[in-house]
Amino acid sequence: RAMLTPRGVSDDDGVDGGLQEQAGARLRLLDVPVLLGGGACRIWRPDLAGGNDACLLWDALYDPSFSEWRRYALHLVWPLEPGYIRGFFISAALLLQGYSFEHEVGTSHFAGLFLGVHATAAAVMLYKQRSMCFLSLEPALAGLTMVMHIVNPKVHSDGLDKSIKVPFPIEARWHVWILQSILLLTAADFPTAMLMHASGLAVSGVLALRDPDVVLTGWTAARARSFGLGAAVHVALFLFAMLFMPLTASALPADFSQALVDGRALRWSWWKASVPGSPALLHVALAGGLSPEALFICKVAVSFALPLLLTPFRMWVRFYSGACVLLVMYAMNSPVWVYPHAGFVALLYL
Repeated sequence: RAMLTPRGVSDDDGVDGGLQEQAGARLRLLDVPVLLGGGACRIWRPDLAGGNDACLLWDALYDPSFSEWRRYALHLVWPLEPGYIRGFFISAALLLQGYSFEHEVGTSHFAGLFLGVHATAAAVMLYKQRSMCFLSLEPALAGLTMVMHIVNPKVHSDGLDKSIKVPFPIEARWHVWILQSILLLTAADFPTAMLMHASGLAVSGVLALRDPDVVLTGWTAARARSFGLGAAVHVALFLFAMLFMPLTASALPADFSQALVDGRALRWSWWKASVPGSPALLHVALAGGLSPEALFICKVAVSFALPLLLTPFRMWVRFYSGACVLLVMYAMNSPVWVYPHAGFVALLYL
């Protein structure tokens, strides 16, 4: 953790509850009223987002200009969606990061990580044209949650009142993960929110891989064939099946035996032409091809997949297996169902 944690700070050092009045979280405390003001401004002035005045565009990022100061300032505090509830969740997550993570690594180090993840995520999203309008701090918040999980700052309650004191250090990273999952789950535009969060997590993942301890831990888990490695592979397959594997086939190949004899069945192009597939499970659910209950199961499974994967518990695997069974049943009862395809087979396996 030499790259993520400054010199002189150990992993066992925690944040004392009596130190909350110090200046460790002043950056986050300043951000909270600004973010709430941005949420209120989006409710009162929706025309700013509609006219792209609050959007960070590729031209403004690639060729900075002082005349675009309004765009640079508004896109940081402008919420991804209208409403004040989302602003409260973001503010709560930032306060938790400020009182724990920022206090441990320092305000300048925390601000550098935060702005670096935000700028990199914006550059990736705009360069790949995954988003023409980059808004909100949610990608950076998702990325810093991953970094915070590695550093694992602890909060001690020694300086608090006896009525709320606990005999163990509090790992604030799990509270931030819960808020992060709720932000994704409650998004009205779920695909956009998922893409924004994924961009921040991808940037922080590359940042985490620079830490030798992370690489060593992953290599040790791979050699030991631990539960965490197997769970990670299965969760990755689950997400890949939901996002990319066709759910159902509209027709079966008519000349399979002949194609097997002459070798055409060994070509991917033949399977793609002979077995036309539908979109993946999540895309079908978002388009209304599945019931609202199936869409809710998909959202819950995607939103809580990463934090559950990082926990030391194993009970959640049973719930995901049950979710796969329910999704298989909902898929077979949907109007788009004809024949099973790769996504359906993956759900049966999981």
